[in-house]
Amino acid sequence: MPLTCKKPVAKHVDGHRKRAFNKLLKIGHENMCDYEMAELMLFLLIKRKDVKPLAKTLINKFHTIDGVLNASHDDLVSVNEVGEHVFMGIKIISEIIKASLKSKLIKRDSIECFDDVVAYCKANMKHLVSEELRILFLDGINKIIADEAIATGDIDFIQISQRDILKKCLENGAKGMILVHNHASGDPTPSAHDISSTRLLKKAALAIGIQIVDHIIIGGDRYISFKALNIL
Repeated sequence: MPLTCKKPVAKHVDGHRKRAFNKLLKIGHENMCDYEMAELMLFLLIKRKDVKPLAKTLINKFHTIDGVLNASHDDLVSVNEVGEHVFMGIKIISEIIKASLKSKLIKRDSIECFDDVVAYCKANMKHLVSEELRILFLDGINKIIADEAIATGDIDFIQISQRDILKKCLENGAKGMILVHNHASGDPTPSAHDISSTRLLKKAALAIGIQIVDHIIIGGDRYISFKALNIL
């Protein structure tokens, strides 16, 4: 029986990984499929193995690369070949992305790009299964001086007093704030309570020299701005 010469698996995998990385450098992530981005991520976490099937499995289960990055521990490790090491790697990458988005905001002299604010808030809040209220505290020239999630509620309601919010502003020396909360339902439409409570807070804040610059509601990949809707 004639001998056959097969390409070493490790060498074949290394060649594929180099080509995939070169493709990323050449065309950018915008022009790559989600499973290709998942595969590139898995290159860092699983050595010397073809990870394309696992990348496709993850995208089939979680739909997008964003879904993979924000999946829960139990959901991720339920996928065959995703152990604790891979889970920890994915979470580290997810948190690095959030930290990068935050640094873009914090290091600026003032908020100039509203889209960056939305991108940062979406990264932190779009996948939450209950409501959370986050406040971006601003100085007199609209530079972010602090950012804090100050309250959580059930799936569709947060209870927090005006006094607690204004106290946080004074503690941070804030002259302004951007309120951000999420609707776990995925629908960012403001409720009557959202509108009335924001208007009452605006009045109380102005009385002590603090301005509400905006109130943003995140609902999945969608959002609304109270300022844009002329609610404030």
